[in-house]
Amino acid sequence: MLKLYFKQAIELMRQNKLFTGIYIFGTALAIASTTILAVVIYFDMAPIYPDTNRANVYYMNNSAFKEKNEKSQYISGYSYKAVNEWFYTLKNAKVVSAELGSGRNVSVKHNYKNYEFRGVFTDVNFFDVYNYRFITGAPFTKADFDGEIKKVVISDNVARELYGTVSNSVGKTVKIGYEDYTVCGVIEKPSVIAGESFAEVIAPYTTHESYRFELNGLAYVGSYYLRFVVEDDNQAEALRAEIVDIFHRFSNSNPDWNVNFQYLHLNSATRNSRKLDGWDEFHKSAGGMLLLIGVFILLLIPALNLSGMISSRMEMRKLEMGVRKSFGATRGSLLKQVMWENLILTIIGGLVGVILCWVIIYGCKDYLMIAFIGENASVAGVDIDITAEMIFAPAVYIFSLGACVVLNVMSAYIPAKRALSRPVVEMLNDKK
Repeated sequence: MLKLYFKQAIELMRQNKLFTGIYIFGTALAIASTTILAVVIYFDMAPIYPDTNRANVYYMNNSAFKEKNEKSQYISGYSYKAVNEWFYTLKNAKVVSAELGSGRNVSVKHNYKNYEFRGVFTDVNFFDVYNYRFITGAPFTKADFDGEIKKVVISDNVARELYGTVSNSVGKTVKIGYEDYTVCGVIEKPSVIAGESFAEVIAPYTTHESYRFELNGLAYVGSYYLRFVVEDDNQAEALRAEIVDIFHRFSNSNPDWNVNFQYLHLNSATRNSRKLDGWDEFHKSAGGMLLLIGVFILLLIPALNLSGMISSRMEMRKLEMGVRKSFGATRGSLLKQVMWENLILTIIGGLVGVILCWVIIYGCKDYLMIAFIGENASVAGVDIDITAEMIFAPAVYIFSLGACVVLNVMSAYIPAKRALSRPVVEMLNDKK
């Protein structure tokens, strides 16, 4: 029976090329628009390499250090002293990692040429926060870190740019700033879409000349910011309480300064939404709700238009349906045929829409990422890489296609049922 429905659908498509083209194009456009929205939201929330544990990674960039006489206030990161006394000793975090500065470009020199790459000065725990894939070599060790040994991990694009090869890069020397560093490992370059985990040059912060710097001589104010990995939301809440307690004890014991934190970020999708100062409630379903609203808007209007087209088409097919009814075809069988015809057209339109989605994402990736994700998706001089691993998210496409199928089938069901409920005589007397 399905084979017969398919043959009938193909024949009707050949007979009604204009209707078929408009139907498929409308469905494809709706699917492409919806899927683009879903994919971009997916990029901002999903565990994309190397941030494969994104949902459990928290960030804390700075705190408000306020003088008790209210003459001065610093919104700043933390000092080396604060990192070691306050954060490395935390009990409610699986991993604590500190970075000197945030998202800075570093100047790299090789063979008298100058290059700019995204650099990170951090600790060995950084490689426990993010799951970088090493092509060759390994991360710098704790002994390297403690001994202030100038080792560096670089990405494969940096290796090719500097040395023309990846496989033989380990052991080579590169000048960062005015210091010579030895390459100890080469990682697969992450996409800039990965946000905080995007890095092309990774070195121990103990090798940086200002790693013990304290802002204006204040012992706990500096340029470090923190990453935390937790087991779940319960541990995150315990982590918050532990950090709050540290700050309260500092404020109570210090005669001159108060401190509280400003931001602790859950992940890239909530960086501007969830604060630990008051622990503003953020619903994890926010991204899903945004997606559902977008899907509803992007699919409802085409569905309404298709409903009108199908209604007109059914008016044109009244005579055909009347003849088949007079020869014994039931209303249910005719309705099933119409629904299968529209389902086949919807599936074809959906496949075209997915292809169109990929073309648009690859062709307009810079504009899309900046428009939807913001400045985190754009770094000066860095191409936005979208890999097959990132874009191949079956659940996203199944969801978008499923939503489109439901709406399109509903848009066909109502006019088809209304047309087929008419008496046979009225259908046979159609003058069109």
